[in-house]
Amino acid sequence: MINVKRFGFNTTRANCYVVSDETKECVIIDPCAQGKYERELFQRYIQEEGLKPVRCLLTHGHYDHLLSCDQVRDEFGLLPEIHHRDKLWMDRMEMRIEEVFGEGGFEYDIVKPEHYLQDNEVITFGSHYLITLHTPGHSPGSVVFYCEKEHIAFTGDTLFRKSIGRSDLLFGYIEDLMNSLKYITTLLPNDCTIYPGHDLESTIGFEKKKNSYLLPSWYKKNEGMKHLVVLTGAGISKESGLSTFRDKDGMWQNFNAQDLASIQGYRRNRAAVLDFYNARRQNLLNVEPNHAHKVLAELEKDYMVSIITQNVDDLHERAGSTNVLHLHGELRKVTGSNNPNDPKCIVEKPLDEPIKIGEKAADGSQLRPFIVFFGESVPNMKQAERIAKDADIFVVIGTSLQVYPAASLKESVPWKIPCYIIDPGEFWAEDIYGFEHIKTTAVAGIDILKDKLRML
Repeated sequence: MINVKRFGFNTTRANCYVVSDETKECVIIDPCAQGKYERELFQRYIQEEGLKPVRCLLTHGHYDHLLSCDQVRDEFGLLPEIHHRDKLWMDRMEMRIEEVFGEGGFEYDIVKPEHYLQDNEVITFGSHYLITLHTPGHSPGSVVFYCEKEHIAFTGDTLFRKSIGRSDLLFGYIEDLMNSLKYITTLLPNDCTIYPGHDLESTIGFEKKKNSYLLPSWYKKNEGMKHLVVLTGAGISKESGLSTFRDKDGMWQNFNAQDLASIQGYRRNRAAVLDFYNARRQNLLNVEPNHAHKVLAELEKDYMVSIITQNVDDLHERAGSTNVLHLHGELRKVTGSNNPNDPKCIVEKPLDEPIKIGEKAADGSQLRPFIVFFGESVPNMKQAERIAKDADIFVVIGTSLQVYPAASLKESVPWKIPCYIIDPGEFWAEDIYGFEHIKTTAVAGIDILKDKLRML
């Protein structure tokens, strides 16, 4: 059984990993502690756990991942090992440190590698081994260290949770990165846990579904297709038979949102909230995607289409859209009450099966709808902002951009790109943000939008 200890070190919060097993032998991946406190924390963990470091491994040669190689050398007698194609980074490390911190701004003892890794080289420790998978793109010698026995991979700056590494740095190359991502997501199983160079762990299966850079549309973008970003709201699903919320005939005219859709309401009366969402889940079985949903899916033939939706239904997916980001959750899914955004707790549940009091999630907490309640943060908002910033064309359908934080996405859209809004009501920011207002319903307006896109 492998134990993985993660440290977030230095100003970039790069991850350093100490990977051990029952023999107490361990490998150190990306030693990057900066300063006395971080170095003492790292050393104390190894001493208190009684570990014996046997290898020092680098996922790539960028400075923020190797700032304490000298500590590992001095305390454990280990020199770093890195892929041979990142030797060029190691050779210019002193220059790079001065570029970042200024001459004399940071004392760093340059440690040269003892051994340069080869593709598919096997690294043994204790009763386990890691396979070196060459994944260039972020840097020429970027690698992933994969433990086949435990389905664990240390992905460095190649693959992050819901993101990927940069390819615009010196010696980076986007085509190599694209090929590397295809390689590891094909090779590694869906249940493989990934430990990235920054941020928290994830799984390959989760990234295939939720990481917009791993979807076919991202590859289309890099093949020259324009990026069409579409923000949708309740108005597009209204024409499929689902109620809106704030309209005169909307849901909140008949129900109290604070009682049934807020985290405070859920804590006061879980049974009432579950009943409310069970009814909504059941109702989803009775509706179908409409013409607007289907046209958005068809546009993927000619554009890289990213849909950011405030809706919790699955009508976009059922219509055939392949790149959909849900801001407020999904009715088809359930999760735990303690950690609702924990990937291990988020699972699909048949719509005709009610969520019951006493039913447990993977963490042992009460099962709840995978919905962002009022009073909770919107975890996908940062990803939505990144997508909006990358838009070549921005379209809003079925929402008047008055509900925050989703409405703030208009601030992320690049200046002077074509922007359209399809909504039958008045639009308050047409002149301010340069939107062209198609003043009709989603179903009627989607074909008008298609004609306008053809003329761009």
